[in-house]
Amino acid sequence: MSAGPVDSQRVLRVFGAFARGVLAERYVSEVPSRMLDTAMRFASSSERTPFLRAMAALDSRGGAISLTGSPRPVSWLSAAETEDILRRWKSSPVPVRRKLAHVVIDLACSALYSFPGPEWERMRYPGPLGTAPPTAKTLHPIEIDSDQQLQCDVVIVGSGAAGGCAAAILAEAGLDVIVVEKGGYRAEPDFTHIEAEARDMYLYGMTLATADLGVRILAGSTLGGGTVVNFATSFRTPDFVLAEWARTTGIEAFASGEFEEALDAVAARLSVNTDSSAAGRRDELIEEGLKKLGWHVDMMPRAARGCTQDEACGYCGFGCRVGGKQSSMRTFLEDAAAAGARMIVGADVRTVLVDDGRAVGIDGSVGPHRLSVGARAVVVAGGAIESPALLLRSGLRGSVGHNLHLHPGCAPWGLFDDEVKMWEGTTQARYSNEFRDWDGGYGPIFETIPVHPGQASVFFEWLSSADHRERMTLYPNIGFCGVLTRDRSAGRVRIGRDGNPRIFYKVNSDDERRIAEGVIAAAKVLEAAGATQISSPHSRTVTYVPGLPGARERWADETRRVGYRHGRVKFGSWHQMGTCRMGLDPTSSVVGSDNESHEVADLYVIDSSAFPSASGVNPMLTVYGIAHRAATKLATRLS
Repeated sequence: MSAGPVDSQRVLRVFGAFARGVLAERYVSEVPSRMLDTAMRFASSSERTPFLRAMAALDSRGGAISLTGSPRPVSWLSAAETEDILRRWKSSPVPVRRKLAHVVIDLACSALYSFPGPEWERMRYPGPLGTAPPTAKTLHPIEIDSDQQLQCDVVIVGSGAAGGCAAAILAEAGLDVIVVEKGGYRAEPDFTHIEAEARDMYLYGMTLATADLGVRILAGSTLGGGTVVNFATSFRTPDFVLAEWARTTGIEAFASGEFEEALDAVAARLSVNTDSSAAGRRDELIEEGLKKLGWHVDMMPRAARGCTQDEACGYCGFGCRVGGKQSSMRTFLEDAAAAGARMIVGADVRTVLVDDGRAVGIDGSVGPHRLSVGARAVVVAGGAIESPALLLRSGLRGSVGHNLHLHPGCAPWGLFDDEVKMWEGTTQARYSNEFRDWDGGYGPIFETIPVHPGQASVFFEWLSSADHRERMTLYPNIGFCGVLTRDRSAGRVRIGRDGNPRIFYKVNSDDERRIAEGVIAAAKVLEAAGATQISSPHSRTVTYVPGLPGARERWADETRRVGYRHGRVKFGSWHQMGTCRMGLDPTSSVVGSDNESHEVADLYVIDSSAFPSASGVNPMLTVYGIAHRAATKLATRLS
């Protein structure tokens, strides 16, 4: 395996030494190579190359002394010595050392726990439940085996909620449509339900994060996009959010009922219902705690039909084997294909082609082959990370990439006497909006999701090899109450020298306050549900035992004091929004009321990047609504 200009053998030796320190000698021979394979998936060479060079340097005396204070190459050190280096780096006042520690620890943990092996048996994690069914695939992407110059009426970049929905509407209107997707094509017979293999359906192999590593970003990258790997949750855009969008953008459709008509149409096609929300033990506990406190709790609306709602459902973040999840792949893309739309997978679209101020197609590649598609209109639907990166590579500027919202999520963890098995059960079945009205609709909502060993190993804070191993041993008995914050914090997507996205985002003090109070309230839910020990999500974990006098109050004060910024918490983002937002004012928005670019005619952006602000709820249905409305208008115009 090559690491480009970096000596990969040196990197592998250093990874091996660090893996022993992180995992207390518990690693198979494949772990270092798995770590390198994952590092090679980092989105930007601006982040990947310096990290790998630092690792290689640690295999020399000069590099070792500059980063560890000792001239002994790291590959010579014992597990105890490399563990000590990582602990010192984690608490170092030097940001680069803290960042190195976090990356190394996460790579090692994921390389062990995401793959089948003895650790799964020790944790009582069963892995995939059976084998994938031998069903036929319903979509048939074009094979690109040579350079191609294609022509159509509309080329759509991205095939998720936005791209799939637009493809169906435009193709059914009689237009010639080509959909190009960055990821590959996997359907029911391909879903192995092994965490390490499922990462190929995620953007950059699940390695994407903000530049400071403060927020891990999960986004789909497969035919059908995020709808194939998400949890099918289908909230309508809250009325108060639509009112806010109408007021701040001047777009009347958000207040007139026009946008809600689009939501109705897509909800019907997706079979959105609350009859597919049988709660697994993970959600039952949250419901019990909320009810004991007298707080709001309700069933999740889900885009599902024929969902088994059983133990296997918890694996649907790796693809739904029974076809119950009504993803774009199973609905709108099938509609589009039936109407004649063509699809191409594995397409790396680098630029939108512009001639005399109008979009006339796209240029990119599929493997070694160049792909150029000419079109009357270009529809960008790559999501809030890839869409602004494409526009920036294409020379657009203005507000492109600004106003990034991430719904940063974290959770207190509760230890229970009985097994929770948080990897099992309906992907999302219960939620609470008890505190959503804080600060004019910017309060958090409570949710849970299935958490499998690789993800758990990264979000369980590593304090030492022994402590982390103990936490992973307790994994079957751990439950949590997720705190999903509607953020006012606004980040930015830029591109590196290689043109790939780099993400800059920091939680502001206003959001920090709401997150802090949300975590404290979530701990009350866990306590009411019967947790015997509760831990905060901080890098320096704060823990209390319910029932001891004043324990929760002291814990709450300590969590507030530690804070939630500057890397003190690992946030996760499943919802990225706002980087090409809608608005009538070209100085503060990227696209207008019909989702056409202010800068380039015949260029449309119709995905979550068009959100004027954070939606405050799982955004899938809102994305479908924006795409449905925009595509309907475009179909009328082009037809």
